[in-house]
Amino acid sequence: MEIQAQEAAQNDTQILYEASMRGCVATLNILIQNDPFILHKISLTPFTETPLHISALLGHVEFTKAIVSQKPQLVTELDSFKRSPLHLAAAEGHREIVKELLITNKEVSMVADQEGRIPLHLAAMRGRVEVIQELISAKPESILVQLHGETALHLCVKHNHLDALKVLVASVDDEEFLNSKNLKGNSILQVSAILQQYETTKYLLSVSKIRVDLNSFTKNGFPAFDGICRNGTIQRNLQNNLIKETTTKAKTIRAPQKFKSIITSFFKWRRLSKHKSDRYERTRGNLMVVATLIATMSFQITTNPPGGYWQEDTDHSKDKTCPEEADCRAGTAILAHIDAYHSLTVASIISFSASLSIILWLISGVPLRNRVSVGILLVKMWVALLFVAYAYVISISLVMPFEERFDSSNRPWLQVPWWIRALSLIGITFIHVIRFCWWVLKKLIFVAKWCRFKKKKQLDQPVVSV
Repeated sequence: MEIQAQEAAQNDTQILYEASMRGCVATLNILIQNDPFILHKISLTPFTETPLHISALLGHVEFTKAIVSQKPQLVTELDSFKRSPLHLAAAEGHREIVKELLITNKEVSMVADQEGRIPLHLAAMRGRVEVIQELISAKPESILVQLHGETALHLCVKHNHLDALKVLVASVDDEEFLNSKNLKGNSILQVSAILQQYETTKYLLSVSKIRVDLNSFTKNGFPAFDGICRNGTIQRNLQNNLIKETTTKAKTIRAPQKFKSIITSFFKWRRLSKHKSDRYERTRGNLMVVATLIATMSFQITTNPPGGYWQEDTDHSKDKTCPEEADCRAGTAILAHIDAYHSLTVASIISFSASLSIILWLISGVPLRNRVSVGILLVKMWVALLFVAYAYVISISLVMPFEERFDSSNRPWLQVPWWIRALSLIGITFIHVIRFCWWVLKKLIFVAKWCRFKKKKQLDQPVVSV
């Protein structure tokens, strides 16, 4: 008999949980009529969630009301993650269930789960506006509870729920709480600016109680300030808010129009120069291949000179190509006694050295995101290409027949078209040098204007008594 009673109790419990998943109130009433203590026996079951957890999660309002009326203590029961039914209903946005649970016990809204989250935190993270209103109305002090140093307002901004943020901001009168900072030292305004949430930032700037700390926007490479300035409306709101705050504190902090134009030009130049120079970062590997190829060509000219080597010791009596006073030893270059060969050696050394410096520049990890680095790289590349081309021309002259070597009709490098091309190559290099010098000059002029402006600003600074 006892075994049959246990099996019947287990079956009733299973039916109860199935009814909670379906939200069947009729089944619940039948089970309670058969066993008035069935809801009290839930704690004896191996299940971590109660039927109220399940109905609150799935949004069965009538079933929730029925089970709460029979046993209100289930509202405070926690599952294995220390979550109450109110946690689940708040996260899912079931307003009616939240309202019913709060009527039964308001204190459960202050219970935190194992991660430290109260129901308001879950509602803020999910943007449940109606649930947030119910929770704040029932327990206004719940908005002051923080989650790992972040308030519910931070959670709304972090998860980009503007409507929920507006409800929370309207419910707070404490200015210090509205401007409180998280563990990283960021207020809700700073978090919205860093995450580039323009609508949220625009709304927060319109709230008179939100303080604007300009220094926090301009630190660490201007991440937040640069994002704000890309939206004209937000920029105007920021300026208006700054004027309002400084007027209230009786301080004169004014940014002259000239100063604004200089700052705007600086950020614009910074973005454009970065965009243009990024292509060199993307082609770093290709530049490495080209420099290696130039170095190989220059090295081959030295190790395999035009005309080859003497195979054995030779003098003028054995071979007329050996000069009378020269010592033509085996392994030396046959054309080493010609002046053009020395020019070839110099050109090869310069092109080889320039290409090696390019390789060293690239593998050392120097960032190619500014004009100085790009300018140095271009100068080295043009020098390497120019002298390897010059070595090529000399090599052609050395391997030509001796009787045609001084015949200009058979020497294309002495003809006008070749010189036009050579001069064009030199002209391009010269243009880049001029552009680099002009860029340096403009930077010097900018620095001079900046110093003059700062000095004038210090002289014109009005004395204000606070």
